[in-house]
This record gives sequence, structure tokens and C-alpha cells, in this order.
Amino acid sequence: MEDERLVPVSPRHAVLLSGEYLAFVDTPPQRDYVVRTVAKRQVGAMMLMSGDLVIASAETRSSFPLAAKYPLHFRKSYFPGQMHGETKDEFAQHARASNLIDIPPPIGHTPNTFRSCLLPGRPYSHLSPFFGVDPPSANIAEAEKLALAGAAGLWKLCEEALDKLLTLQAGGLAHGDAELHNFIVCPTPLELILIDFEGSVNREALSDAEWQKRCAVDLEPLLREAVYLQCALGKQQGPLAELSIERMSLFFKHPEQFQRAIELRASVSS
Repeated sequence: MEDERLVPVSPRHAVLLSGEYLAFVDTPPQRDYVVRTVAKRQVGAMMLMSGDLVIASAETRSSFPLAAKYPLHFRKSYFPGQMHGETKDEFAQHARASNLIDIPPPIGHTPNTFRSCLLPGRPYSHLSPFFGVDPPSANIAEAEKLALAGAAGLWKLCEEALDKLLTLQAGGLAHGDAELHNFIVCPTPLELILIDFEGSVNREALSDAEWQKRCAVDLEPLLREAVYLQCALGKQQGPLAELSIERMSLFFKHPEQFQRAIELRASVSS
């Protein structure tokens, strides 16, 4: 038995898998083999959803061609009797997003499951020094501690994230839950990938006012992050910088604190 081997998990990603799991990759198990549970949604003791890394069974591989190609993948399971969105809609929206912003395609769905490619990376929120800091003004001090290389790298990732969101919206799709944990930063190759299209909505399903509101809400977490990063870097140029400064008063109670911090950082850097 091999000790370990690279196993493809998407059109451009692979993971190193140990021999104990390779056996299930090469010889499909009778049922999906759960490698690890990575997400749960529950109310009290009542389980609503489980997100698992699985190795696909023989039946799963025969049902979904991409499961045969990427047997190690992510499976989201909704428990019977629990309310949830239509998995066929999530599949369709993910497939649409895949065409618009070049993310790995969805693998398959049943009425109570949704399958997608495993993305070997970390949520952007886990990389940000600002995640979970309260009150928001406390992020000014966090920004002052951030090294230039770190701030510059995060800024470039945020620019990439904005480009993807705006491309989705220009293509008539609003994500619906564009929180920073739904941006996965993959190191090999280095890229940022948007996930979880369960709450996404098509432009044609909304009025003009509803669409504009939905798009603005999608951008807010990213624009907040851009304000914090400019407290570390000073005022930047381009769409991300312009939008974040323009809308700063909409999501901060005291935007003047951040404006002053950004101006001071620019004067220190000059």
C-alpha cells in the first residue's frame, strides 16, 4: 500500500492523501466514507445540516461523473424534516457562478444533499487580524500592528474578491452571503475562491431596488475590510479603495475615526 499520494480534488487543486484513505479512493466503499466533519448547523440538539469531507461510494461515483473524477469532495447533507433551500437551485447557481468567475464546478445533488469540490485552503476570515474584533474602532489599533507585507497581501486578495463579486453581479447573480469566511484562499495555485451559493439570487427575480440593495449588502463585509486595511496602508487607489471610502458612513457609526486613521497612516508613510 502506498504511504501517500497526490489526489486531484478540482480541475486545478490536489491534496496529499495518506495510504489509509487511498484504499477508499482506489476501491470505492459501499457508502460514502466520512473523512472529517467540517461544518454543522443545529438548533439545540436538533441537527439541521452537516458538512463533511467524504470519499465517494461506488453508487455516488456512478450517479455523478465528477464524483468519479474527484472522489474526495465536500458533501452538505440536510436532515429529513428540516427546512432548507432547494439543492437543485444551489447546484444551478453554483454552476452559473463557475462559468462567470472560473471556480470549480459543483459535483452533484439530491433532494437532501449537495456536493462540491474540496478547496485546499483557508477562509479569508482566518487570515484577517480584524475578524471578530469589537468594537469596530478597535481595528484601528490592529491595523497599526500589521506589517507592510501582510497588509499588502491582504489588500491584493481583497481586490481579487471585489473583482469576483462585481463580475458575478454584472452577470446577473448576487451571492447572498458574501461574508469573509466564504472566500477561500488557496495557496497552490495562489487564488481566492468564492463558495456557498445557497442564498444566491438571479437579477431577474428581483425589482431594481431589491437588486441594488442585495448587491450593496454583498459588498459590505469586503468594503469594511478595505477600510481597516487602509488604516494600515494609507489611502489606496482603484475601485476597492474608492467604494470603501465612499460607503464608509453607511456601515460605521463614527466614520471620521477611520478617515483620520487613514490620513495619519498616509502621512507616516510619506
